[in-house]
Amino acid sequence: MGAVTDFVSSPRGKWITLLLWIVAAGVLVSQLPQLADVTGNEAALFLPADAESTRAVELARERFPAAGTPTLVVIREPEGLSAPTWAAVAGLEAWLGSPDAPEGIRQVLAPRPGEGQASGLVSPDGTTLYLLVDIAGEPAEPAFADAVSAIRDRAALAELPGVEIAVGGPGGLIVDLVRVFDNIDSLLLLVTVFLVLVLLILIYRSPIVALIPLLAVGLVFQVAGAVGAAVAQQFDLPISGQTTGIMTVVLFGTGTDYVLFVSARFREELTRHADKHEAMRRTMRGVGGAVASAGATILIASGALLFATLRSYQSLGPVIAIAVALMMLAALTLVPALLAIAGRRAYWPRQPRLAPAGATGERAEQDWKRSIYGRIGAVVLRRPRVTLAVTSGVLGLLILGLLAFRPNYDQLASLPADTESVRSFELLRGGFPAGELSPMRVYVSLPPGEQVLDPGRVGQFDALTLGLAARPAVADVSGPSRPFGTEGPRGGPPGSAARFVSPDGGAARLEIVLVDNPFSDAALDVVPELRALARAEAAAAGLEPEAVLIGGDTAEAADTRTAGDRDSFVVLPLILLAIGVVLALLLRSAVAPLYLVTTIAFTYFATLGLAVLVFVLVFGHAGIGPAVPFFLFVFLNALSVDYNIYLMSRIREEARRAPLREAVVRALSRTGPVITSAGLILAGTFSALMTLPLQDLLQLGFAVAAGVLIDTFVTRTLIVPALVALVGRWNWWPSRLARPA
Repeated sequence: MGAVTDFVSSPRGKWITLLLWIVAAGVLVSQLPQLADVTGNEAALFLPADAESTRAVELARERFPAAGTPTLVVIREPEGLSAPTWAAVAGLEAWLGSPDAPEGIRQVLAPRPGEGQASGLVSPDGTTLYLLVDIAGEPAEPAFADAVSAIRDRAALAELPGVEIAVGGPGGLIVDLVRVFDNIDSLLLLVTVFLVLVLLILIYRSPIVALIPLLAVGLVFQVAGAVGAAVAQQFDLPISGQTTGIMTVVLFGTGTDYVLFVSARFREELTRHADKHEAMRRTMRGVGGAVASAGATILIASGALLFATLRSYQSLGPVIAIAVALMMLAALTLVPALLAIAGRRAYWPRQPRLAPAGATGERAEQDWKRSIYGRIGAVVLRRPRVTLAVTSGVLGLLILGLLAFRPNYDQLASLPADTESVRSFELLRGGFPAGELSPMRVYVSLPPGEQVLDPGRVGQFDALTLGLAARPAVADVSGPSRPFGTEGPRGGPPGSAARFVSPDGGAARLEIVLVDNPFSDAALDVVPELRALARAEAAAAGLEPEAVLIGGDTAEAADTRTAGDRDSFVVLPLILLAIGVVLALLLRSAVAPLYLVTTIAFTYFATLGLAVLVFVLVFGHAGIGPAVPFFLFVFLNALSVDYNIYLMSRIREEARRAPLREAVVRALSRTGPVITSAGLILAGTFSALMTLPLQDLLQLGFAVAAGVLIDTFVTRTLIVPALVALVGRWNWWPSRLARPA
């Protein structure tokens, strides 16, 4: 690595390096796809392949190819459904079946004024009804979104006083979520760039050195998106809008950190060397190892994500790894080349001056002792035990917030309250069971040659339908024998059962409406019981229990929860272990990594406790997004370990020529401003997630930003120096520095 950084710091090498980066970036970006081309947002794409809900989706695509995604047009009139409202329903139904309707509409079910509750589409109190519109195609595709938008526009034309209309259901919910994700990239990129630029200008008070990180990170961002998209396409990795948004903030956060490490040390070396190329050579010899080690920790953490079972975690690993690997390479080559080209002018108008001969003596000594971090270090080292007790006590109080921790799998809660799919659910819940929003789906396949609508088979499916409906958590069940639910007539009009039977007649679909919100914990908890009950009732009715699969949004959320819990217990300890190994190799110590990893875990739990206190107890959120603790651990630990590496590597460097306590103060005074600047910028980039209209990303952005600030101002500034002082020379055991002087 020294040979590489020496070359890029040389008078000729800096220009060659810049040219190579520009040419390579141009070729890759022009020839490879972009992440937007391979992005999808279907929940089933991100579940483990062997999950039952995944197998249910695959069966539905194979046996029910004509079936679409249900979209609900919900109409509520609190005083009772009036004649004008019924006329509007008839007009909307007629339009949906006309040539003017959007493409992709497979089936429309609408109630009639005289049917009442027997249709299953009118509430028992007569105030609410809905039209069920099956729309073909993938809900995440533009054509599906256009169809939902057209229905919403048409429904809005029905101006009925005192009547509320909203279009939602599973189809509307997915469209609203996809729209949020579609806006993530552009909005997040603009907010992130603005925040980073403002913070860099405030920190350096120089426009040139503020632009260099943005130029480097911007170039890497384009290349990483193209390479990541090519890898995802090659290996069939599902990429969501959330993945690309997280990659943006991670890349800008880590990239700016690495550039700060280099630029701060370069400025220091420019006061010692007249030749800017020699100053850059020494800069990279000093911080190159720290930058490489910091990047390696994120690469290892990203690699650990491949051991996850949730494909959303698996796919995030390669995307983040590619972005960080390219950024690390840029920090070791492109950034030194750009700074070497700019030289002292990079820091204009406050250009570093060459210190006079002998100025490195007493005056320099007093400078670092009088600096704010030098003074903080002196206080910490005078009372390391008191410092450790007070800081640990404060973080310990934050950890108590975990007593109120509860995950929230409700996708509706993550969207803003004025989103139309959320409003449709509220209207629907006013007259129907909450589960009407998104029924669970039971798929039953018959042996070859058997038909669902054979008289004997219909009786078996009716027994299964009634058996499932007897469960207290179930509000209603509909299927081939009871197309309008258990409250409706058995059989129904001719053809009414067709939507519950596959085109070849050999498979059936039942729909279970739960009493509770289909995304609530109560609904998710009942999924395993309903699966066992369905197989037992199928066996009792003479059907094959192995041929029964339960899917739908609720089942997918339950399977996501199961896989996510498993991944947290397997992947997160692997990441912590990997970080410890990297620290051990960098510091050549078996002792220091133990307490450094402990501080990382301690900071994580304190941060998560703070997030729970803020969002659950203060703002009244229903819970914490299920992926927030996982991603918080990955990013907080993989990113904040950069500061561990930067501080501890400098302490080790100073310990070679000074007593340990003096080495700690020297290192803290030198690295403190850089770590503070990097921490503020990293917190700022993740706080950009808080500008997005998704509750889960709001929580994640706050948690990571708060964790980085805690790590910057408490853990790295106070706790780690106190621990180093208390452990003494044993910090470096078994290396030579651990031996008595």
